[in-house]
Amino acid sequence: DVAAVIRLAETALVLNEGGPTHEVEKLAARNAKLEGKIVLMEGELIDLRGKQENYGQLLEDVRVSRDELELAKKNLEEVEARSAEEKRQLEGVIADLQSKLAPAADEGAEISKMVSRADLVKEIKRQRGLMLASMVHGWKNAIAQLRVVNAERDLITEGIHKLKRVENGQLVIPEEYREMELEEEKLDEEA
Repeated sequence: DVAAVIRLAETALVLNEGGPTHEVEKLAARNAKLEGKIVLMEGELIDLRGKQENYGQLLEDVRVSRDELELAKKNLEEVEARSAEEKRQLEGVIADLQSKLAPAADEGAEISKMVSRADLVKEIKRQRGLMLASMVHGWKNAIAQLRVVNAERDLITEGIHKLKRVENGQLVIPEEYREMELEEEKLDEEA
């Protein structure tokens, strides 16, 4: 009977090998494996949610950038339109100024050297001085010639002057020449 009990125990052990404990162990291993997959999937889910947030933020940034780009394009078009108009106006002003600066047909080369108003005023004063000097020389020459031609008649030249004229039988200096007369007298006294 001991042998029968041992056989019965062996049979029970053999039957138990494929029994519920073995199934429990298989299920526990499978659960552990599935729990590992769940942990991996949760990690991937967290990663995907982070990426989704980043993607949403990037979409918002792109929308804002697109709006800013459109505004910048609009501003650029306005600036280009204004600058084109200003350019046209300035070209008109330049053309007008160039036409005013164009030399006259009888204008000498020395005139084109004058680039400022000050240069022009300086040249006018120089020409005025040359004209006055020429007039004085002509006057003195005329007096000298009259003295030579009328040497035997004792010609009186005292009191005559280049700026005087005859009015009602008398020699007078016109009002517009009085200042010049005073300046000339001052220069004669200094010399």
